Amino acid sequence: MSAVMQTNPAHALDLHCPSYAECVVQLPQDIGLGSVSSGGFVAALTNKIALLYAAQHKTINRQSDVRSSTASFFRPVIPARGPVTIKTHELSIGKGWSTLRVEVYQPKLCVTADVVVTSFSTPGLTLDTGWKLSPQPPARPSPLTALENNDDPGWTCYHTAFHQNGFRRGHGYIKNYIPLSWPDRITHVDEWLVPGWDCFPSGSRDPSLPEARWTNELLPFVMDNHLPVQENFVPVAPDGTLPSGGIAATLGFAAEQKRARQQGKEKWRELEGDEDGARVFASKKALNVSLTMNWEVKKRLPEEGVRFLFVRAEVKSVIQGRMSIEALIFDEGMELVLVGLQVAQMIDAEMKHERKASL
Repeated sequence: MSAVMQTNPAHALDLHCPSYAECVVQLPQDIGLGSVSSGGFVAALTNKIALLYAAQHKTINRQSDVRSSTASFFRPVIPARGPVTIKTHELSIGKGWSTLRVEVYQPKLCVTADVVVTSFSTPGLTLDTGWKLSPQPPARPSPLTALENNDDPGWTCYHTAFHQNGFRRGHGYIKNYIPLSWPDRITHVDEWLVPGWDCFPSGSRDPSLPEARWTNELLPFVMDNHLPVQENFVPVAPDGTLPSGGIAATLGFAAEQKRARQQGKEKWRELEGDEDGARVFASKKALNVSLTMNWEVKKRLPEEGVRFLFVRAEVKSVIQGRMSIEALIFDEGMELVLVGLQVAQMIDAEMKHERKASL
């Protein structure tokens, strides 16, 4: 197996600055798409900076939870250009919650995030709304470990191969478990997500690495990196080529990876002809570029994190490339963890390359 190892996102967010009012951070090139850092990872970074700033503050040092955040993206963050400078400003300081604005520069302003910090241990009113997912999600695998063991006949796994210079490096951080059965008309995507950076770059779990887990600080990354539900609305090409991010194509990729795995191939995640664009993403018509990400955390994950998260993503309308992606994240017991809304623009995939990035 290759000695290449993916950057651990938890390590990348393990920051040590004298002051978080202003600090300099080098983002890893691994967690991105093309030359650009994952918007969800940059949003996770702003959350972490806000919490670290609050921890150093004499008044709000007990506000150790992110209640909600609104991130706005003005320019792409490109790690190859060097580190980013991050500045934190106080918009509102309160006893119950405070709002901090985190700004990311490289050297121009790239991202702002208004982060509301609080303490989830503060007492408050809790009401039963009776809300449930509709339509109902597929039956939860029991146990969930049957997914990773490939023992559940109703689910399959797709895991993008990780290449250090590959276009879809950031997608190699997530193992996607999706149902085998779908309706003719797909209006939303349901999937279980498992961390994928504790695997060999093109193969299975690396037993020499600790088991990776989803933590509270990585929730924005999860919200941004589920399978692209909007690709299920893109028409099939005249030559019959399927939209590479849609469920139909993903099921085909998963089937090819399964065959390779059953044949004992170590690099079973590498598809023949780079069909999924792991190396060169030439086959995909469009990508979504984040303009804003807005989310509220409903439940804190345990400090040690969790192995599995369930995501439902839905797009209600796409007009001239304008769309909003709703994402709901649930824990292993199907309790609601995060409610998210991402405003995005669908663009030609080539615009994600550095020379054409003008977002």
